[in-house]
Amino acid sequence: MVRRLTAFVGPALAVLLTACAAAGAVPGPSVAAAVPGYRTVADLPLPGGASRWSYQVFDPRTSRLYLAHQGGSEVVVVDTQQQRVVATVPGIESVHGLALASSIGRLYAGAEARGEVAVIDLASARVVARVPTGSGPDGVAYAASAGRLFVADGTSGAETVVDVRSNRAMARLDVGDGPSDTEVDPASGRVLVPVGGGRALVAIDATSLAVVARYPLPGCDDADGVQVDVSSLDRAFVSCGGNARLQGIDLGTGAMDPPIEVGTGPDLMGIDLALHRLYVASESGVLTVVDTAGAEPAVLTRGFAGPDAHSVAIDPNTHLVYLPLAGVGGRSVLRVLAPL
Repeated sequence: MVRRLTAFVGPALAVLLTACAAAGAVPGPSVAAAVPGYRTVADLPLPGGASRWSYQVFDPRTSRLYLAHQGGSEVVVVDTQQQRVVATVPGIESVHGLALASSIGRLYAGAEARGEVAVIDLASARVVARVPTGSGPDGVAYAASAGRLFVADGTSGAETVVDVRSNRAMARLDVGDGPSDTEVDPASGRVLVPVGGGRALVAIDATSLAVVARYPLPGCDDADGVQVDVSSLDRAFVSCGGNARLQGIDLGTGAMDPPIEVGTGPDLMGIDLALHRLYVASESGVLTVVDTAGAEPAVLTRGFAGPDAHSVAIDPNTHLVYLPLAGVGGRSVLRVLAPL
């Protein structure tokens, strides 16, 4: 296995993969990954029991992966170089969305059950503040240029804006029924929010806090996750949880790509900009890998990644793919896949 990967990722990573394989448990046949073109490197044990995991965020500067353990009401920190859990941050009830602000040493975590965002100090891995938001905080995004945090209040139809200097909510923006994920477009600096009830992708100016664009998504039932791809053009992808589709949108022209069929219950996504690969995770456990290099995105491969594999993160340096799973042998594991 390591010999096959060395040509792709280099000898240094091949050594790391050998260590991962030794540390990870071998999955049983009913939960084993079967994604053509990918190999399971490890199943790293995670704490907190076999309960639901949600958003992830990866810091390429420190090689640390931050995982929202929704069922455990905690954030779990994994050192991906050492391939082990190095910290847990408890007391974040039904933790959901995560946003990393490494330049100011903070991680923001939405506590869905309490209608607030927990402010976590990266150095100490402790909660240092709590900011009330609207009900059901879902996706969270940090707009560094404006020094503001944007939180999708999933059950109240608004976006809460937080000033990160004072840790206080400064505005609530009406974006429509059912906002979910939230992401900053690095090309324009705008904040993007899929609105499931309105079948639209909303763009917010991070400075003026005005809704500056609304992209209709007529064929997208229950718009959920959003991922921006700036590798070729400024394009956003939205996962359509209700009808198992992926919708691409040119953010410059508003033109929509032909929809792509993905696994049932598509949720969160990750992207490898260097390889032009978009990863669409789903509640059904099917992982769809989309080639974004061409004028029209196309499916590169698709397969079962693991039970409830609805969240995915990518290491841009090693191209490894991370999926937290709640039901492997009655425990939670972090499944690591590598492209062949």
